[in-house]
Amino acid sequence: MTPSTRKCWSALVGAETVTTDTFAFADEEALAEAACTLALEKVQEALGERNRAIVVLAGGNTPRATYRLLARSIVRKRIPAERLLWLFGDERWVLVDDPQSNEGMARESLLHPIGAPASTVLSWEAGRGDPVGCAERYGAKAADAMLGQNADLVFLGLGSDGHTASLFPDAMVHFSSGRTVAAGPQVPGFAVAVHSLTAKGWRLTLCPGVLNAGRTVVFLVAGAEKSSALKRTRGGDPATPAAWIRGERTVFMATRDALGIENADFGRDVRHA
Repeated sequence: MTPSTRKCWSALVGAETVTTDTFAFADEEALAEAACTLALEKVQEALGERNRAIVVLAGGNTPRATYRLLARSIVRKRIPAERLLWLFGDERWVLVDDPQSNEGMARESLLHPIGAPASTVLSWEAGRGDPVGCAERYGAKAADAMLGQNADLVFLGLGSDGHTASLFPDAMVHFSSGRTVAAGPQVPGFAVAVHSLTAKGWRLTLCPGVLNAGRTVVFLVAGAEKSSALKRTRGGDPATPAAWIRGERTVFMATRDALGIENADFGRDVRHA
């Protein structure tokens, strides 16, 4: 671990939870619009305070619309792309041009449209070689690039089984020493390789401590099939991996069917629902 990696990890483990909010939306379009507005606010806030913004991107289908809207806003407002650092919260063990690649989706919908310089996009470089070594290299590279700062914005999704990033309920974390442990909220390190029967193979993911250190963590959740998992996550169920993640501020942005409610006005605050 390099000196800057040690410095960054020291900052990460000191983060504390401050607030948690939940907002309901009529549909995925409304959710994406609100998520874009929040993301733009946090990026501009970080640029004003630190002259750069660090964003962790989620994969899956739900964030795609948000990313497309965010790209348009960044271009329209002439936000300097060279001041934005992009990480990926997790990745499948596939090449970037594979349709299942989280990075590939984010590049197509957000990073290519804003002209993100290659130096500002931290690729897992998945799909070649050894997943364990790949994760260790990514962790060191990300920690060095963050320069001791925590992420300003962390996007996360939620699976119907309660997983987020690639922290699955049955995930086993593999280390280069040969040690294997069950995934949990205290998994050490910055980034790890996990193997899961649910995920049908290898995945790469940032560790809970890194995600928890985010200044603003945003869960984007859509679909009635996520309702039970979302309830467990919001309730802090320790058996639900997504419940392990809480940033300085955590925001659940969900469609009303994901929240299991009949009706919801646009942007309705249902933090106590």
